[in-house]
Amino acid sequence: MKQVINEFESKRRILDAAADIFADKGFDGARVDEIAKAAHVNKALIYYYFKSKEELLEVLCHHTMEDLLGFMTAETIKSLDFKEPQHLKNFLEEYLDALEEHENVIRIMLMESLKRSSDNSMIFSLIQETLSRMFATGREAGLTIGQQSQVEVMEFFTGIMPLLTYVVYHNLWMQRFNLTEPELRDRFLSSFIGTHIAYSAKIYQPQKNSDGWLISE
Repeated sequence: MKQVINEFESKRRILDAAADIFADKGFDGARVDEIAKAAHVNKALIYYYFKSKEELLEVLCHHTMEDLLGFMTAETIKSLDFKEPQHLKNFLEEYLDALEEHENVIRIMLMESLKRSSDNSMIFSLIQETLSRMFATGREAGLTIGQQSQVEVMEFFTGIMPLLTYVVYHNLWMQRFNLTEPELRDRFLSSFIGTHIAYSAKIYQPQKNSDGWLISE
């Protein structure tokens, strides 16, 4: 049992150190030696658990996606009520908390997605799976292909990406404009609800049937 605990703790330290260094220096600029030093393990142990630096990144992204997609279930999405702004705000507060727990990995995923040579698989895998869960509800309620295409654009550019960019920029914004986190978050959520959510309400009708949302024509 002790060996299992030690192995789990070693892997956790390695992954935490990798996330910090990847976010700080970028994936290409990070070196395994630096990760080993930050994790207080020898380099050989990293290669014992992970085949390469690439696998370290894959595992970090996989864990992040699992946690975030576990939060964004189809049942959770169905329960959202556009008639209740406080209900929506509470949900968004919880989702931002979940995103901020993975701030470093989200930063890495966004940085990698901006490379011209990147296939953008990490960030788009997260986004596409989130959208697919949203559309599962929409399809049950009769969302048409045209509506789905419109919602896909809306959710990506005005929904998901603003949330991700808030997570990676909020600390810098607080320092630059001398705001506390509660102040900044409240202003962000007020803006987000007043724009994205307000527009979403025109597409997703607030009434519900037994299957979930009723979608407007």
